[in-house]
Parts: sequence; C-alpha cells; structure tokens
Amino acid sequence: MRTYTFCGLFLAVFALVSCSSSENGSDTPGDGPTVGAAVDYTLLMDSGNTITSKSLNANGEVITMNPTAAPFGTTDQPDFTYRDGNVISFYNTTGPCGGAYTKYDFSTDAAQDATIFEDLGDCGLTALGIAHSDDAVYIGYGVVENDTETNYFIRAIPTGDQGGDPVDIPMVQKPEHLVFANNRLFVLTSDLVTVNENKLYVMDAATNTFIIEMNLGTDARRLIKDANNDVIVSYDTLHTIMNSQTLSQETVRYREDLPTEFAASDFHTFDSSGSLYYIMPPGDNAAYSFLPAIYNFSSNLIVLYDFEQFLSDQKRNLEYEIETATAVTYDEGNNFLVIGYKKIGSQKGGILRVFIGEQPAVIDNLDVDGIPYAILEK
Repeated sequence: MRTYTFCGLFLAVFALVSCSSSENGSDTPGDGPTVGAAVDYTLLMDSGNTITSKSLNANGEVITMNPTAAPFGTTDQPDFTYRDGNVISFYNTTGPCGGAYTKYDFSTDAAQDATIFEDLGDCGLTALGIAHSDDAVYIGYGVVENDTETNYFIRAIPTGDQGGDPVDIPMVQKPEHLVFANNRLFVLTSDLVTVNENKLYVMDAATNTFIIEMNLGTDARRLIKDANNDVIVSYDTLHTIMNSQTLSQETVRYREDLPTEFAASDFHTFDSSGSLYYIMPPGDNAAYSFLPAIYNFSSNLIVLYDFEQFLSDQKRNLEYEIETATAVTYDEGNNFLVIGYKKIGSQKGGILRVFIGEQPAVIDNLDVDGIPYAILEK
C-alpha cells in the first residue's frame, strides 16, 4: 500500500503539494475484524462478448459463490455504461441506425429495456454516451447529414409511470460524457473546431432545456457524480468540483508525479464519508496495469493498494495468479476492500478481500469463471 498525503485547502484554484509519502503493508496479516457483517454481492464478469453475473454471499470470515442463478443473467458486451449507486444502464448498438438499452437496479432486480432510434429510419448514427435518472434515460448521439456534416443531439427517453414520447435536444458541440444530478443533466462536450477544447452544458430535466453553458478549458476527460450529488470534472492534472445546485466551482491541482486518474475507471464507489474507491493505472509506481485506489476528498489523501506491498511473490504469481486489478468496491460493514482481478494469461479471475487498517490483511480469495467487471453490494 502506498499512501500519498497532500496539504492545502480547496480555495478556488490551489496547487496541491505532497507533504509526505510512505509505504505500508507486508506479507503478514494485520488485525482483522473478529465478528463480520453478512453481505451479499452481485458480481458482473466479462466473459468475452457478454457480461455474465453471479451472486456471492459473504461475512467477515468467508466469501462463497451462491449456486442459485443471479437474477440479472447476461447481456451483450455494452458499448458504454452509466452507474448511479446500484443502478446501471447498458447501451448496445444494434445496427447502422439502431440501439438498445437496459437499465437494471441491482438492489431490487428491477429492469427496464427498450430499442431506440428506429424512428430515424435509414441513417448514419453514432451513440456517444448514456445517463439516467429515476424517470428517464438520456443518450448522446450524432447523425451524419449529407455524408459530411454530423448533427448532435441528446435524446431524453421517459421511463417513469407518466410515460411520454422521446425528445431530441439539439447540441452545438459533440457530447462526450453525461451525468445526472439534482434534476439536471450535465453534458461534457468537445469543440469540433478547436481540438481538445471542452464545454459543460447543464440541462433542466423538467423542461429539457439547457440553462447554462460554461467553458472548461482543454483536456477534460469525464464527469463523476460524488457522494454529495455534486459533479466532478476530471482532468489528468486536476479536478473541479461543481455544486450541482449553485454551479459554483472549486478546483484542485495535482503534483505532476501524483495524478489521481479518476477517468481511467468506468465504475467507482463512494463510502459514507465521501471517499472514492476505484482502479487506477499506477504508471511507474507499480508493476501492474491497474491497482485499487482510495481518494479522500476531505483530507486530499490518495492510497494506492499495490499487491506487491501486502502479498508475497508466491501468493501474487502462483496462488492467486494476479495479472491486474479490474474492479473494486468497499464493504463498509466489514471495512474490506473487495478487489476483482484478472488471472495471468487467462479469461478467468478472482475476488480478493482485504481488511483496511494500519496494515492490509488479506481475508480470503475466491476464483471466478470470468474477468470481474463490476462488484455491487446488494
């Protein structure tokens, strides 16, 4: 485990400076919990062309595979996804002018799905991103006109009890990423004339009209909704936290050698204190392509869980056969980091549970017949 502490306050634009750097952890387990909380997980796995699911049962001592088939079943490998808590929307292209989405609540096993864009007839369509609220699904897309020009839209598809017809909202710029917060849709766009220049458009979901647009500079990578229902704009060298109600902004810059790499993780989890759990590329800091990481926004602390710091060569390479981390979540009841990983040279993987403390302690490991894609606590 590598811990990086930053000093400084969130004051408009403030450069973070590293205050300390230390390495912790060893091959010997630390003090884990004596009594564990019971918890169930849904494990989504990449099985090549499909995403499959398994139900897992666990407590503070052991994790096991539930032999009963998981309610979610399988879905085709999606073009892109959007997660808000335990609800995930999957989008798949079905043809040159067709698509389909599935919106699935993994807490209640309630599902909504539909085919879309059939009303456009014969067209050159490219879907670009998806987001959802309780009452709608939003798809960013572009349609080629006259073989040269592309027109961009956000399609708002009502999914609530009131129903309604889809609405297409024209976009001046190309929508790259969508997030829904505080009854507003936030759309990260890229300028088609000035390379890498970005804007943020904010749409009122009640009226499907844009209420503001703002320049974001260059090289914005993605949007994340945080535990406070605010929106994080992620860059390689900084992030901006935008209040989803007032649209006020606070920006934090990173030291060049200590990036957070939020944008590299498709799925992430926040705990009750607002810390972010995700997988990140460690660069030259470790031998693995991706490692589990925790970022605390309040203390400006990032902790990188490097397998080499708390697992022996025998455990990493021969027993668990860890090639890279692929998914992570946080079991708050037991204070466990739950890590999904790919096995070396295989399309299989495993689940590793690690107690988070002064010294990481491995609780157990479970082999699975696929590469972990997402881990959701029921």
